[in-house]
Amino acid sequence: MKLANIPGKKLFFPFFILLIAIPVQAAMRKQGDWYGYWGWNNATYSNSDIHFNGDDHDFTLHNVSAKDRQNDVNFYQIHHSYLNPMRLTIPQYNWRVGYFLRDNWSLSLGFDHMKYVMEQNQSVAASGYIDRAGFERRYQAGDREVLSNDFLTYEHTDGFNLISLETEGYLPLWNWQDRMDLALLAGFGGGVLYPKSNVKLLSGERNDEWHVAGYSTLVKIGLEATLWKDFFFRFMGKFGYADMNDVLTSNRGDKADQTFYYDEYIGVFGLRF
Repeated sequence: MKLANIPGKKLFFPFFILLIAIPVQAAMRKQGDWYGYWGWNNATYSNSDIHFNGDDHDFTLHNVSAKDRQNDVNFYQIHHSYLNPMRLTIPQYNWRVGYFLRDNWSLSLGFDHMKYVMEQNQSVAASGYIDRAGFERRYQAGDREVLSNDFLTYEHTDGFNLISLETEGYLPLWNWQDRMDLALLAGFGGGVLYPKSNVKLLSGERNDEWHVAGYSTLVKIGLEATLWKDFFFRFMGKFGYADMNDVLTSNRGDKADQTFYYDEYIGVFGLRF
């Protein structure tokens, strides 16, 4: 995959500049403090080769495109999905708890709930074979497949879930009486991918089991504003690599695997304590 086609490549330069600058800055975020936050995200994904394997098939779909799935942002949806305590998990959301190991440097554990949806009815290059009745294929060089509903629906929508351990450093930019401030942050991390993949392959049964399907590594950069004392708002971008080497596609043990890059853009509110 060419670097020009990878989401988030522009994060690398400011990420490393910030890591160099962090150690010389003063602290408002103190060693021994904790923090927690909740918020929402949207995401973009690079194209991906998806390999499917089972008793009657072994084939690859090449350069498959996908997108996220956002809830509508209007007054009704904000009130009933984003701010309704009983429906907070319907949109794409994030939560995280962190501990400051030293001033301006923390370690955190959290959950990123994104959604990955293969774009339907796209035409892609294909290789391999299918022996299932009604879908027999022996793909040759240059063959293509239209991803119709009866051939394949493929989503990680309950969702493309990342449980990750991350570290972040902070570079204070401005402070007012230790009550309000503005700081840059940067960090990196990794974790396991635990999707509930919604897949229907070759008109078979729909599969949507929870399953550890792989891992992800990431870097991130963002801006955090302390609104009053320890209440804060944070906006940040994450650039990650996902290796989903064990996606369930049926309840008979059929599997898929894929790798791709993703951008995640996050806005959260939080509290340090």
